[in-house]
This record gives sequence, structure tokens and C-alpha cells, in this order.
Amino acid sequence: MRTDSGPPRHARCLPARCLLAAIVLTVAAGCGGSAATTGAPAPPRAQSFGPAGQPDGPVTGDPGPAGPVSPAAATLSGPPPADPARTALATVRAYFTEINTASREGRVADVSLTAMPGCQTCMLDVGVTRGFHDQGGHADVDPLAVGPVVMDPPGERTATARATVAIRAVRLLDAAGNTVRTYPAQPARAATATLVLSTAGWRIQNVLYTTGPS
Repeated sequence: MRTDSGPPRHARCLPARCLLAAIVLTVAAGCGGSAATTGAPAPPRAQSFGPAGQPDGPVTGDPGPAGPVSPAAATLSGPPPADPARTALATVRAYFTEINTASREGRVADVSLTAMPGCQTCMLDVGVTRGFHDQGGHADVDPLAVGPVVMDPPGERTATARATVAIRAVRLLDAAGNTVRTYPAQPARAATATLVLSTAGWRIQNVLYTTGPS
């Protein structure tokens, strides 16, 4: 965030590309089964099956050899795969939430679960929260006004998220609620964030800004 006293000493960037925060910033299950009976002198009594395909009561008669397990039933017996677009979107939203929450609580934001260590723009956002913390203050409101985050169709290991973020006017308050400093609002800007699929999940790798909303 640009302030009336200049950028925080922990985050410096060109005026045309500096924003308070780096922008940009998861289905169903079923089962079934069947068994065939052969060679019995009389057909066995019908059984009811629970949700896992197991009999609810004791088996009577000679059920004979069990039939093969349906491939579909075997596949659906485990947890379904996560939707990449949803998990990437959750990462972006969690990033925004952490920056806003840390600002209001007066602590340094921890984005290790949402951003790659080399994300320079993310470090600018963390630097702003560190600046609040070092001044012994906290923001009176969430600094980021985030519009809807839209995900492009994700690739195998990369994803792109687009959002619009505006900076609210913020008062930095001390523990007693006194105003330490004020920060002016900034107009909304469009941003494109690139995410990569790491061994730990989706992480924000980079953010590019434009000079106006999309």
C-alpha cells in the first residue's frame, strides 16, 4: 500500500505496479455390489445390503461363489479426487484472508501455505503487515476489498486466477484504539495470478497487475 509517508521500509516497488496485496490470490461418492448363487437346491433368501455392499443380516441357504467386484464399485469405494480448480481457488481465497486478518490483528502474515517462497509480490504484502506490526498497530478494517476470483481451466500443474482488488482507506490503530496513521484508498486494479502445483498443493507463484479493473 502506498501511504502518505511513503512505502513501508520492508516493501518497495514501482508506483505503477505497487498494490497493498498481491492479488491472488475444493466431490461425490457411491457404491454398490452384487452376488450370484449357483448350484443351490433352493434360491437363498434375499439380503439387504448396507452402504458398503455388506449384508445387513445373517445369510441363509447356500449363496454359492461370489461374483466379481464391479470396477465401478471398486473405484467409488475410495475418496473421489479433488477438483483442481476448486483447490486452486481455495488457495487464492485463503491468501487474501490471511493478509486481511494479519492486518487487523497487527501481526506479520504467514503465507507459507498459499504462496511460493519466491513470490516477490506476496512478499510485498507480507512486508505491509510487518510494517503495521512494527508500528505496534493494527488496521481498523480489512485493507483488501476483493472482487470475485475467477479461475481459468487449470492445466496439469499450473493454474491462473483473475480478480479485481481495491484498497480501502485504513486507519492504523494502537492497542488503545488511537489512530497512529492513516492510509488513503486506492482504486481497483485487475490482477492475474499464476499458481503451480507443488508437492504440498497449489501455491501462488507470481502476480501481474494492470492499471485498471478488468
